[in-house]
Amino acid sequence: MLNEIKSFLEENVSKQIKLQKASDNDIFAYELVSPSVFTGWLPPNGMLPDNIGDVPCLIVGMDGGSDDGSINEFKIKISFAVYSPGEHKEQGEYTPNFNGYVDLLNLIDLTKSQLVKEKIINNTLCIGEEISWDMYQDQPYPYWYGYMTFGISGKAYPKVNIEKLLNS
Repeated sequence: MLNEIKSFLEENVSKQIKLQKASDNDIFAYELVSPSVFTGWLPPNGMLPDNIGDVPCLIVGMDGGSDDGSINEFKIKISFAVYSPGEHKEQGEYTPNFNGYVDLLNLIDLTKSQLVKEKIINNTLCIGEEISWDMYQDQPYPYWYGYMTFGISGKAYPKVNIEKLLNS
């Protein structure tokens, strides 16, 4: 299920937006890239370890679920990370600012709009009506982090034919 959502986000979100990717050596040497999409979790306090991959990114995780015998319901959490140190102007001018949250909110809004528009992922998963999003209170400038939560449901796992077992 997480991989199906990941594929959906790669196709419907990541390909539609370009955001800054930091250069380790030079703030002026950034490039614009499509966000990477991973499965897993964003660590507490919005701190991505070096080995999780490139920023910008979306990270698809699961916060829980239930199965009533006919429907599987899952709580999905998509974490977002973007890099935005300030405004790059012509001829190597750079002005630091704290407006990176705008890039973050644009990525969150694009994701929300695609989820609302589609409602069904891979003909098997149905996105719930309520989608919530927020930004973390502590933002480790020049990186910006937020998250989105929503429910998703699909058909429950097939059960062993109980009548067959009882009658044998």
